[in-house]
Amino acid sequence: MYTRKMKVVGRSVTALAIGMALTIGSASLASASSHHRDGFRDNGVASGKVSNFDYSNNGLGGYVTAVTASSVTVTLRSGSAATFTLTPTTTYTEGSAPSTIASLVVGDRVRVQVSASSSSTATAITIELAQLFGKVTSVGTNTITIGDPQGFSRTIVVNSSTKYTLNGAAGTLADVVVGSQIYAQGTIDTNQTSLDALSVNIRTEQHSDSVRGTVTAVTSSSVTVQDVNGTSTTISLTPTTIYSEGSTTSSASALAVGQHVCVQVSSSAPTTALKVRIQLATVAGDVTAINGDSITLSNHHGSALTVLVSASTTYSQHGASATLADVVVGSKICAQGTLAANQTTLDASTVKIGHADSVTPVVPPVVTPLLKQRDNQNYQGNQGHQGDHHRSFGGRN
Repeated sequence: MYTRKMKVVGRSVTALAIGMALTIGSASLASASSHHRDGFRDNGVASGKVSNFDYSNNGLGGYVTAVTASSVTVTLRSGSAATFTLTPTTTYTEGSAPSTIASLVVGDRVRVQVSASSSSTATAITIELAQLFGKVTSVGTNTITIGDPQGFSRTIVVNSSTKYTLNGAAGTLADVVVGSQIYAQGTIDTNQTSLDALSVNIRTEQHSDSVRGTVTAVTSSSVTVQDVNGTSTTISLTPTTIYSEGSTTSSASALAVGQHVCVQVSSSAPTTALKVRIQLATVAGDVTAINGDSITLSNHHGSALTVLVSASTTYSQHGASATLADVVVGSKICAQGTLAANQTTLDASTVKIGHADSVTPVVPPVVTPLLKQRDNQNYQGNQGHQGDHHRSFGGRN
């Protein structure tokens, strides 16, 4: 019987590798139109061309071959086996959702973040999910059949635990209709050919467009955005509008004049916001002074930058939770947040702390890309490039 997580302890790594052929690489996704890229992101997804641990050094990647209450053994890319100690402070993520050690089973494809003081102690483990994308050809009581971009027919198994979104809003299985585009994430079924879906993102044939620029006015029911050419657009906000700040879910109260935003609108209602994403700036450098809630940095250009922190600012150091007390003069930090009008001050939502003796600061302020309001594809590309640099600070954005 299908359950939310149909994983079998003892499943061979080889079988899982065969099953991962279900996954569609980034080249296939790129062949779809740009609005698919906006809605279907590849966070924590196992894919031959998208997988983070295949192409980065921010963690040790591989397949789980053994799990106990205090350790996990992983076959690494090199083919060698490594055993990592699990502690009460080890954190777990499945895809992009918080999880527990109970989700970790033999056969899982994982990324392991290790402690700075012990390369065999896991501080964080991400279980990567498989993914399928395509056009719906039929819908049953607990199955969805799609045709993928390569022309293959794929089966997606759903149940009462599967979560649905429709054009960015909450949805149900009833919203999945023949002809709609869906993107599903989950675990590979024991039959090695179907996907047991944890989530299904639905797109109707109606496409979405984006309005990008700087917020010049905000009311309880609208936001006005000025693009790089100086053209202003006023967009209605509704009770179903979804808000995010960086990768964090937010609310309308977070919107403020001066912010750089990407507003997603429907092609049938181009002045009504479906989603509003507040784009975050990133700065990095050496800490030269700390004064209360103000941190002064010197970046690799030698410019002075100010990072303002607050009670809501979160801190991490090499993948583990940290506090403002861990930020000391001489350490290197990478901070994300909203940029003040003076372009040299950042109101930080997150601060990542690196080694005091690590390499020269790796990420200059992203002021220019934000001001230029590059198109979404370039903006996401910049974010990915920055993500490569951020790995010396112990994690992803």
